[in-house]
Amino acid sequence: MARPRNSKNKDLPANLYRGEGNSWRYRHPVTGKFHAMGSDKAKAVIAARKLNELLIPTEDLVSKVLGGVYFKDFADTFLQNKRRKDGKPLSQTSYQNYGWYLEKCKEKWGELRLDQITLLMVNQHLDSLPPSSSNSCRSILVDLFNVAMSKGLCPDNPAEATLVKHSQRQRKRHTVEGLALIREHSPLWLQNAIDLALLTTQRRIDIIKMKWTDIHDGYLHVAQEKTTDAPDDDFDIMEGAGYVRIKIDVELQKVLDRCKGDVVSPFIIHRVPIKSGKPSKKVKEHWTQIDKQYVSHEFLKAVKKSGAYPDLKGRQIPTFHEIRALAIFLHKKAGKSAQTIAGHATEKMTKHYESGHEIIWNDVDVGIKLPFA
Repeated sequence: MARPRNSKNKDLPANLYRGEGNSWRYRHPVTGKFHAMGSDKAKAVIAARKLNELLIPTEDLVSKVLGGVYFKDFADTFLQNKRRKDGKPLSQTSYQNYGWYLEKCKEKWGELRLDQITLLMVNQHLDSLPPSSSNSCRSILVDLFNVAMSKGLCPDNPAEATLVKHSQRQRKRHTVEGLALIREHSPLWLQNAIDLALLTTQRRIDIIKMKWTDIHDGYLHVAQEKTTDAPDDDFDIMEGAGYVRIKIDVELQKVLDRCKGDVVSPFIIHRVPIKSGKPSKKVKEHWTQIDKQYVSHEFLKAVKKSGAYPDLKGRQIPTFHEIRALAIFLHKKAGKSAQTIAGHATEKMTKHYESGHEIIWNDVDVGIKLPFA
């Protein structure tokens, strides 16, 4: 709380202070920094009042009569109604990510109306986050304020005027030699998952969701759960679902045959849980289903056990997801369409989403052989 003004300064507007000699200075109410205002008291007072109007959110009498929507309330409604571009609900992971960023914003602006949130406020919040998190938060806020503008709840979009930050990539890419070492130190189900990811270029979530019923007419059908514009996925340009139908060649059939094993499971990639006793509280379609976090955990164990990348530490170590980047590289090197098999949205696909017609599958060939001996 600011100190009470003495009797000599009671006529001054908030944040205006005497400087050295006859000078005046203004204290920024958000940053706390002082700015010189010259020696003319009248001009300094006028300037300070204008700055206070711009920088200090106030509940004026007009707004009390007309009312307004507060950020915290609108953020909750926005998240509840948020959908992917294909109209489907957000995945649980996406919903949690949106919620986390919005909670941080609500801590700062929860008691403010949407039209009280300024460009400066948004910039300061985004500047307090790491570059990648800042860009993710910015994307959510741009979407939120666009919806608010469409409803007439705020005059402009303060998030849209902010700049996207450059995010320097820490995660390194897999090499064929490194992944081969990791594969050697992996359990059979993880070896199968690695091979399937390398041949099909699909993500972790889509690999563990593949079912035997997805195979028919000589194709493996992949309805991708998530397609984002994240920098990790160079070929993804829209939020929604990509539909890829991969022709099963001899190489892919070998991997699929190896995946069958001795246990009957609806999932192509599956495992028999080692621990016994009470069933897990997590909801599963089948007891052999593998959780995506378990895949990442076991893959990291194999990385460390193999010593594949001894010079990398922490966030530099490539994850299971990075197999996708190596797969795309190998497909490109072989002269195959990495774009299509990775699930890049085509113009035909975009028109399909706009029309709401039946699913149009993108037919692709694998085009490469596994580089492991």
